[in-house]
Amino acid sequence: MKKIIFTDLDGTLTLKDTYTKFVLQNLKIGTVLKNIATLFRMYMNHSLGKINDDDVKKITFGMFFTGYDKQTNIDNFLKTIPWNPKVMNMIEQKRKEGYKVIIVTASPDVYVTHVCEYLKYDGFISTQTVDDGRYLSGALNGEVCNFEEKPKRITAFLGTEKPEHTISFGNSTGDHAMLNFCDESYFVNKLNIKRFKD
Repeated sequence: MKKIIFTDLDGTLTLKDTYTKFVLQNLKIGTVLKNIATLFRMYMNHSLGKINDDDVKKITFGMFFTGYDKQTNIDNFLKTIPWNPKVMNMIEQKRKEGYKVIIVTASPDVYVTHVCEYLKYDGFISTQTVDDGRYLSGALNGEVCNFEEKPKRITAFLGTEKPEHTISFGNSTGDHAMLNFCDESYFVNKLNIKRFKD
């Protein structure tokens, strides 16, 4: 039976949000100007609690990544991600004990696939995007991979397999369902890591 680590990406493996970083790296001033009114409404609705972070991700992804070329080189993006050394070290120690590592994140697959390869991890579960084989449509395939969607996707990923032991790492309420799902879980607050108790 496999031993598996399911870890969140943003604020867990990293010290900062990678989605915001990826948006800013690919931002085009023309797109911002064309959508300034929509961005302002989105900001106000988010500030007032009328929409959540997942809603913001859906809106901005469609706005900024329609027509994005999946073959774009993102090496510079990967090299400048601020990793969390404490979490990374814990995971590396567990890998030496035979654990496989799966990233489970709300971030989109268009760059999470490269993050997974960069870290030489064993796989990822993420928000799925729609493309024609090369260019993104700007739409998402299914729900944002967050909250209850995380254990749902993990269950589908495992299928009939029952791992010997599972460990999870997360840093927000969006990770609580995954943290509760696994045998052993850790809540990350920047460089502070504690056993998770809901």
